[in-house]
Amino acid sequence: MRSYTVGFCKIQLFVAAAGMAATLGGCSQVTVPMGSNNVDTPTVITGAISSSTDIAYSDVDEKDREIISQNLDLVAEHLDSGQAVDGLALPWLNAVSGNSGTLTEIDTNVFGETGCLFFKTTANTIAGIKLYSGTACRDVSRKFAVTALTVAGA
Repeated sequence: MRSYTVGFCKIQLFVAAAGMAATLGGCSQVTVPMGSNNVDTPTVITGAISSSTDIAYSDVDEKDREIISQNLDLVAEHLDSGQAVDGLALPWLNAVSGNSGTLTEIDTNVFGETGCLFFKTTANTIAGIKLYSGTACRDVSRKFAVTALTVAGA
């Protein structure tokens, strides 16, 4: 293999140094706060990654969770104005899968600090009717997204 030089240095050294810099640059992290406008103490939203072996995930899929989130967005203006949502029941329906349910027990105690709320929902699926406990948080676009959903009592 022929070796080329630039000045007094061989080109292979430049290529190796550039490759190492690109590799090490990929190891850095940048974090952006989500779910809160408070930059001083940003909200950390964490949760387990859903999988097909998770009972809640296999019964209530991503599209169902999107519909649940959209229904929670309907009460967002009440939440922003500080109005209570106690006793509110929001029905939801996924017309494609036929799954349906009712959102109840919407708990907004931590909404002001975190942008998240807790809820319960029934889900009438092919597997039967079950009660689920969930958490939904606002994303950067101020829309709710279901961040956790588990079978209630499990």
